[in-house]
Amino acid sequence: MLVQPASRETVASWFSRRAARFWVDAATFCADKGTSLTAVLQNTDDALGILAEHGEKVPPEIRDWSPTLVGRGTREFREQAFPTRSLQMPVMRGCPQRLREDSEKTGEMKMRGHWLVPHVSVCVTHQTALVPLWREASPLKRCDSAPLLAGIKDDLLSGTLDGKPRKLLAFDQWIEARLAGTDFPETWLDDHPLHAASNFCHLLGAARLRLEDIPQSRVTSEDRPILYEMGFQVARHGKEAIRDTFVDLQRKPGAPHDGPKAIFPKLYDRLAYDYKDHPDYEPYRDILRDHIAATWPLGPGDELLGQPVTQRRLHSVRTAAHATGIDQRRLRKTLAAAQIVPEADKGLPDAWEVFDAAAAQSVLESVTEFITARDMANAINATRSQFDLLVEDGVLVPDLDATDVKAVWHPTQGQRFLDSLLTGAQQLRQAQHGWEHISKSAQRLKVRPIEIIDAIRDGRISRVGNRMEWEGYAAIHVYHDDVVAALQPDPIDAKSIESFARSIGMGRPSHLKRMIEAGHVQTTILKNPITKADQVYFTSDDEIVFRARFMTPKLMAEVYGAPWQRLVRPLRDAGIEPLGGREGPFGHVYLRDDTDRIVP
Repeated sequence: MLVQPASRETVASWFSRRAARFWVDAATFCADKGTSLTAVLQNTDDALGILAEHGEKVPPEIRDWSPTLVGRGTREFREQAFPTRSLQMPVMRGCPQRLREDSEKTGEMKMRGHWLVPHVSVCVTHQTALVPLWREASPLKRCDSAPLLAGIKDDLLSGTLDGKPRKLLAFDQWIEARLAGTDFPETWLDDHPLHAASNFCHLLGAARLRLEDIPQSRVTSEDRPILYEMGFQVARHGKEAIRDTFVDLQRKPGAPHDGPKAIFPKLYDRLAYDYKDHPDYEPYRDILRDHIAATWPLGPGDELLGQPVTQRRLHSVRTAAHATGIDQRRLRKTLAAAQIVPEADKGLPDAWEVFDAAAAQSVLESVTEFITARDMANAINATRSQFDLLVEDGVLVPDLDATDVKAVWHPTQGQRFLDSLLTGAQQLRQAQHGWEHISKSAQRLKVRPIEIIDAIRDGRISRVGNRMEWEGYAAIHVYHDDVVAALQPDPIDAKSIESFARSIGMGRPSHLKRMIEAGHVQTTILKNPITKADQVYFTSDDEIVFRARFMTPKLMAEVYGAPWQRLVRPLRDAGIEPLGGREGPFGHVYLRDDTDRIVP
């Protein structure tokens, strides 16, 4: 019962057809041959050698179009490395017209290897979109194609599953040539690993949507081929074409302080984080890194492809204006006069007009002026109350000691203060759960902001966030749990009124407070470790005294070893009422002398 291989058929499809001729599933067939379907799907010499020993030799052309396990999580297909999961998606796709032709010629349908590649979306022969054929989470069931194809045979033969006609795009033809080893005009991508190159084309295409003013939310799965094509038409021409696209993206609405994620949607995130350690993406990371380093005014608090920036190399007119406290328009004219930047009508917008920060330092220092406290607060983007707290605690100190002059603050001090907190900070798209502004975290813990600032500077608090939609002091966030761990003092060995009331079974702490106010209860005044205020506490000695004098239903159950409901009855029968009378102010509290006398 020889099974003839079909062009580009996979090992899984071939064995599934072979098993179907014996009326068994592929897993059972492989087990009968001394191996497993899992091993067969790995397409290794060792796995298929066992089958050969049992008379089941897999044709070479079948193996050529089947993924081969080459390492943990990696498969090789057509001499290209792919993550295993990318070739083992739950949905199996194919071309119904090709399957229908198979059935008409041989009576059997065969699955093709290139249909597994996620970047392939069209049948080159029939120029129709590949379509989902079935979804199955289990790889073994999913790859046993013969019975699954039989289940949809009628729909395949009738044409109801046929994909939509699709014009072949240049990207489609390029990836077909890469897989089949056929000719295609030379591109810069040809020497790059196929999977990474294809992903980069898709990400670059998604970024180019900004040039068309198309929001990412409007993109559907059917648009993926267009995104590949949009990216490919740029990337095929190489580094300069890619850089030109980056420049075009920066000319659209948006500024550096919006963050690279806003300017390069998805592309930046994937290269900076998802693929940061993958060598196949290094060429694309290098292009983006070099471009941003050359055109963005990055400083402490920013990041460059996931790595924190520790020193400013470039200023923009905007960032320099913040650092010097000088109006942007005035500073632009000064810098233009010094031939550091072009005039406003001849160059880029202030946010994008960058220059060498070190080379311009002397010019910036010469024009920097002292500013008022109000302007200093604005310069670091702090509220006046936040600014005043920083001044009271000596975090910020006037640069001039002059009582008759208001402008006593040098703006560079504010920038140094911000840099000291933001260096190494992680970028926050929004304040997620647990992140708080310094002032808010200080309020929650009832400490002053300087305590958090000192803890950041000496390394006791290591996680600092830079909220990207804000700037300056307003952007600095800390993870509150880290602040608690660094600053929360050890708890005192005593119970508050509330916790002591719970421990003795007094449902209302207000009853216990009234007993304290009436002088019935011994307590101790201690300093609250958080608020630093004097507070009433119960020490262990105070608790011993309380238990010796008073009883609550909960304490009675503990002491006398019986349910309190049963113990209260003899007290009532004996006319013993709670302290202060039946309707008294202290709740169900009895004198222990009475309970010891009455309760058996």
